Amino acid sequence: MLEQKSRDLFLANQKLSAYSADLQQAVLERTAELRLALERAEAASAARSRFLATMSHEIRTPLGGLLGMIDLLSMDEADPEKLELLTNAKTAGAGLNRIVNDVLDFSKMEAGVFLYEEENVDIRALIESIRILAASHAHGANRKLIARIDESVPKLFRGDATRMRQVVSNLVNNALRFSTDGPIIIRAQASPHPDGAMLRVEVEDFGVGIAQSQFEHLFKDFTQITNPLTAAAQGTGLGLAISKRIIDGIGGRISVNSTEGEGSTFWFEVPVRVVSRPDAQGGAENADHSGLAAVDAMGKRVLIAEDNIINQKLLLAYLDRMNIKADLAENGRVALEKFAPGKYDLLLMDVAMPEMDGLEATRRIRDKWPASQIPPILALTAHVMDAIEEEAHLVGIDRILSKPIPFEDLKLAIEIALASAGRAGRDASPAPVLNDPEMSQGSGNRSFFDLMSPDAYEMLLNVFGEDGLTDFAANFVRDSTTRIEALLAAEQAGDSSEVGIQAHSLKGAAMAFGFADMSEWVRQIEAEETQLHDRTVTQTAEKFRAKLQMLGALLDQ
Repeated sequence: MLEQKSRDLFLANQKLSAYSADLQQAVLERTAELRLALERAEAASAARSRFLATMSHEIRTPLGGLLGMIDLLSMDEADPEKLELLTNAKTAGAGLNRIVNDVLDFSKMEAGVFLYEEENVDIRALIESIRILAASHAHGANRKLIARIDESVPKLFRGDATRMRQVVSNLVNNALRFSTDGPIIIRAQASPHPDGAMLRVEVEDFGVGIAQSQFEHLFKDFTQITNPLTAAAQGTGLGLAISKRIIDGIGGRISVNSTEGEGSTFWFEVPVRVVSRPDAQGGAENADHSGLAAVDAMGKRVLIAEDNIINQKLLLAYLDRMNIKADLAENGRVALEKFAPGKYDLLLMDVAMPEMDGLEATRRIRDKWPASQIPPILALTAHVMDAIEEEAHLVGIDRILSKPIPFEDLKLAIEIALASAGRAGRDASPAPVLNDPEMSQGSGNRSFFDLMSPDAYEMLLNVFGEDGLTDFAANFVRDSTTRIEALLAAEQAGDSSEVGIQAHSLKGAAMAFGFADMSEWVRQIEAEETQLHDRTVTQTAEKFRAKLQMLGALLDQ
């Protein structure tokens, strides 16, 4: 009996071992399938991001030149008939620009690369700037735009100023386009909320109104309701759809109250966290510097770094009209050679340039000279701003301006930058450089984990815990340092196979921590696409190594 039981046990163990081997093989196969699917998904996401960045740059660059040249011609034209033609051309170009922006924003949302920021927001200054800008446009001419901000609205709160401006601007522009007379009223009020306050913003018009049966179609993609003004207003039918996605993305809700023939009130509500005291980023930048007196730019000296010939002529003509002394650099390398402390009052730095881009030039300038000797640096870009915003702030760009930029907007941006620099110079203690990676968002230094994407941080924190995540981050820095050095050595030795292997490993590691920019750099190396971005493999790898060193320094603090 014992022998039989022993044999039965032996046979059972054999079966169990077979099952275990089969299960292990199935797990390995499934893991390989999942890894392949993940790599394909990552490749598809990267391809979408590259497509959006390329489309944005390739469309906005010539469009910016077109609108700028129309601006310049309009300034000098005295013939009423020709001026009317130029005005119509400018209106058409502005409409095209709006459509391009809507389509790109919608595409970013579909691709999952639409980003939200958290910063101090002054809703009063934001609404006032929208009101002034809308009144200066064709639809706002001879129209009364009224802003009514209730005392219950906090002076500052945390939120995404850019996205909130986009939604309010869209609602105001729609109100102007879909009504012919009567005032446009922008209201804001707040009520208590567990997170701090519930902000409600309304935009009311007295136009044709909307039938209740049409409400369900208002916020759908590529949909416009039918009314007497729809055909004249034109558009993609994306404005309200994008606004809804933005408000949904920040945890709010958006809707409309309307009576046909009497007018409409579009509104949104979002929970906000009230700021009792401004932090290091403060509210000035995000509030359009409403507390700064404009500085006359006449006689100031500006260095323009721009490689596109049309944009060179446009910017030189713009600055000439501002009575600004402009010096031109054809790329970032020339800008770096021409710059010297005290030589310029401001730098206008294009982002995408051959030999050396604007971000790299800015980084080298800030590495070479102390902050007190560097004037404001404004970046000009035709790329999707989300794609470069983090890196631009890391290298020390003070403000990003999106092409095409009208004359008045550029003039205002320059005056604001000069006013900020003048105020910083008068302060008893120097103000921190905006968005310097060594500075905090509050008190203390910014950490390694602040630079991770929120989704990656939350996922890894749940897996490793705080201490484990710190160790994991340290391992990432050590391993990636070894691998980037191996990549550079392989590139110098001409071993393209080893370069691709190291780049592939670095890509996955960087993506795991949510460092999309670093992952994209090594992806370009792996795919042998660095030349498409006007960089060599070594230059791209050096950018990766520079940020890795900065991350390591943050971990060591």
